Amino acid sequence: MKQTAQINPVRAVSKPDLLLRRDRKPIVLKQKTKSDFRAWIASCLFHTSLFVLLAILWKPMSHGTSIESERPIGIAVTSQASDGDEYTFEGGSSGSMGSAGGASEPITMAIENESGPPISVESSLAKLLGTQSGPPDDGASGSTGKGLSGDGFGSGSGQGKGPGKGSGTGKSKTTFFGVEGTGNSFVYVVDRSDSMNAFESAPLRFAKREVLKSLQSLTEFNQFQVVFYNDSLSPMSGGLIFAEDRNKRRASDFVSNMPGDGSTSHLPALKQGLSMRPEVLFFLTDAEDPSLSMAQLLDIQKRTELSGTTIHSIQFNSGPAMNDGSWIRELAEMNRGTYKYVDVTTFNKLPSQ
Repeated sequence: MKQTAQINPVRAVSKPDLLLRRDRKPIVLKQKTKSDFRAWIASCLFHTSLFVLLAILWKPMSHGTSIESERPIGIAVTSQASDGDEYTFEGGSSGSMGSAGGASEPITMAIENESGPPISVESSLAKLLGTQSGPPDDGASGSTGKGLSGDGFGSGSGQGKGPGKGSGTGKSKTTFFGVEGTGNSFVYVVDRSDSMNAFESAPLRFAKREVLKSLQSLTEFNQFQVVFYNDSLSPMSGGLIFAEDRNKRRASDFVSNMPGDGSTSHLPALKQGLSMRPEVLFFLTDAEDPSLSMAQLLDIQKRTELSGTTIHSIQFNSGPAMNDGSWIRELAEMNRGTYKYVDVTTFNKLPSQ
């Protein structure tokens, strides 16, 4: 019998081709965007600027005293020439290494003076230092001194011209009815109530005259203010002003035209004057009433301690003084000032102007 050949099914299956490549995705190259170019340009600019800045700032460092090779060193002698000032350098070295230690030839420079006649060295120094010709002012009165010692440059007593007006220690002196005040700023608080019109308005008239006389003695570096009062306040302006000529003229018009009327209220006027923080306050009244209480006087004293103000008080009345001045005296004594009583009947014996 013939045997039938059997085919192995396993062998009949075809094997996959091992040499076939697996499918792969194609490689895609990314394109550079505009932002990449901008970043590259910004980086180049930054580093270029940095190198330029370093090149500008870099300089060789010198040790010790540097020597300029072409600058002459020596004594400068000045003389007047027809075409200007002539400067001669003598007895020095030129500063170069080759001539160190030896005397150089005199170097002469003629500087043309285009502004007219030769400039005086003394006058130039006088302008620079703020001095005046003639005998120096001792600054005692504080009214005419122009030296270096005043107005913020030092502790001297002159009224010198410095940065700004006023002076640190160059104080002015002025008087009000014979009471002397010393400082840089002054406030006049003057009663103008109806009682000041007595004796044909002599009290008010002479009070105005004394205010203007006192203002005239102030310098342009001082400050002042005038406050008239009755039951309300009548200040010249809102604060301290410099005693310049134009402000003195304003004060003359203001004071001369102030009438006398109304009743009296002392405390608001005193507070108004102290609010300006003057160094000196002159207070004038002919009325004890309404009197200030001790609590009110202590409040004023506290204010003057904060502002450094000295209060001088002048009391008007007719005939001899009836008492020691009561609260008007205490006002001055509690605030480092002077009290003075004035008999208004004596005004008839004085010239009106």
